[in-house]
Amino acid sequence: MMKRVRGIILFLLVLTMVLPGNALTPPREHSKWIKLSTDELLDMAKRDIANGGSKDTALMCYTIISNRYEQSMAAKQKGQCMEATMRLWSIYFYDFYDYPKCFDCLTRAREISNDTGLEDANIYLGFGCMYQTLSEECNNYELGTTALEYYCHALEVALRTHNEEHIDMASTNMVAMAHVQGGLTQIESIWRQYLQLPDDNETWILRRYNKLLYQAFHSVEQNQYSQAIDIHRQQLALIDTTRYSRLIYFTHVEIAKVYAMQSNYREAINALKKSEKIAVDLEMKDCKLEVYGMLSQYFERMGDHSTHEYYYNQYNLLKDTLTNYQQLTAVSKMEFRNELKDMEEEMTEIKHHREVMSVVILISLAFLLLLLVMLYLVYKKNGQLMRSNKLLYQKNVEMLRADEEERRMRRQLHDKGMSAPEPVLSEDNPVEDKVTCNALEGEGDENGDDAVVKYKSSHLTDDNKQKLLEHILEVMDNDPEIFSPDFSLERLALLSGSKYKYVSQVINEFYQQNFNNFLNSYRIKEACKRMGDLKNYGNYTIEAISESVGFKSRSTFVSSFKRITGLTPSQYQRMAKKEAEQ
Repeated sequence: MMKRVRGIILFLLVLTMVLPGNALTPPREHSKWIKLSTDELLDMAKRDIANGGSKDTALMCYTIISNRYEQSMAAKQKGQCMEATMRLWSIYFYDFYDYPKCFDCLTRAREISNDTGLEDANIYLGFGCMYQTLSEECNNYELGTTALEYYCHALEVALRTHNEEHIDMASTNMVAMAHVQGGLTQIESIWRQYLQLPDDNETWILRRYNKLLYQAFHSVEQNQYSQAIDIHRQQLALIDTTRYSRLIYFTHVEIAKVYAMQSNYREAINALKKSEKIAVDLEMKDCKLEVYGMLSQYFERMGDHSTHEYYYNQYNLLKDTLTNYQQLTAVSKMEFRNELKDMEEEMTEIKHHREVMSVVILISLAFLLLLLVMLYLVYKKNGQLMRSNKLLYQKNVEMLRADEEERRMRRQLHDKGMSAPEPVLSEDNPVEDKVTCNALEGEGDENGDDAVVKYKSSHLTDDNKQKLLEHILEVMDNDPEIFSPDFSLERLALLSGSKYKYVSQVINEFYQQNFNNFLNSYRIKEACKRMGDLKNYGNYTIEAISESVGFKSRSTFVSSFKRITGLTPSQYQRMAKKEAEQ
């Protein structure tokens, strides 16, 4: 999700910066460019970007303009310096992957903005993008929160300055980031201001898109998935394929995610296929990487392992390709960077040059320190997670022992004849019983006053209930049939010598859960025992363990296991093996 949001940010920023023009071949001697006017340099840079080349000319032009900044300049000239500095940021970010230099550019742009007394929303959008990038790479929630704060501030500035373009750009990023960072409630105040803005002009397509985006995310957060999908489709009908291809890609991905929330992976994959086509046709490598990863996950959840493997391999191949591309780009730009450095030295005095280099070094060190801190935090968090999982594992082992002791005591009491339960039958109409039972099982878990009201008309006495419970536990403790995939409430009732509506009632009243959860708790406990029995089950996979205790679906097994033990099956199995080795 967060990588998709960053893709939208990049798309929107590039959309406002790129202007049409013809290719311009830069002169060989860069020092001659210093004599050109700022307007001429801006024109050369914009045409170079529109040409889609290496952007060396644009980088050179924007660097010259940015280095011309002086506090004594006129307001218009300062604005041009700030614009050039922000476009330098975009080149260093998209083409050079030089994050310390990016922060240097944003800091310099903010200094110019403070000097002029005019805030620029684009600067805060840039900071938001940088912190979001760090948040994704370090998997750090706090950095994501900082990014959201910058996006909100960018919208506030854009609203104050009546910058229509940045208002909509900031809103798109803010809504998407808020949804990632925990919900839309945290932006309600500023969003109400955005809603008051008119959107009836045909050029305000992005504004109408944003309002629909908010509604779609709000529906998802309210678990209104069908409504969210309908709203996303309204977004698709609103935007065209020529200018908003990345937004179309993003919208299809969001539709896929909503379908996945409903476990409708077939429709989710259909939506992702549309995103995949856009990413492939337009050679959007970051989007292809994301969609391959999602397709791999969804095919795996559908049980289509061969297609899962295909997309998993595509994902890894593309990831390696992008890594190698970044490394080759860095090497190929070294010579050009040296030329750029020589040109900067011609423009500035030695003292000023040393000061600039010192700032770059300090920013680089700060960036490296930040990465070290992030690595430490991740290391610390992983350590805490491991200790927490170990405690959960030990707690489950102790619970299994206590459960086994309780079973042993019940067997002893039964063998001594202390418990002689009789079947609990009824003269009720069997058709009526079946309807009642089906209604009970459709309700889910029962507890408290609801259960009392529900079974108010039951003929079972407390003594009947206790005797039937003993029958049920005897079956659950001793009959291996409960680990059959086809074991049902009706079968349990038959083995217990009673009617299944009474069995359902006893389970609900004594355990405050329905039959399925009651049965799954026994199966999960047995799965834990088998994972700990390395002699007989040490070579079993998670799927094999799941099937051996009666689960038909791996996803159901994993979710039930996590709910009951607090651990995933793979975590529990690893700890069981580690415990056995000690």
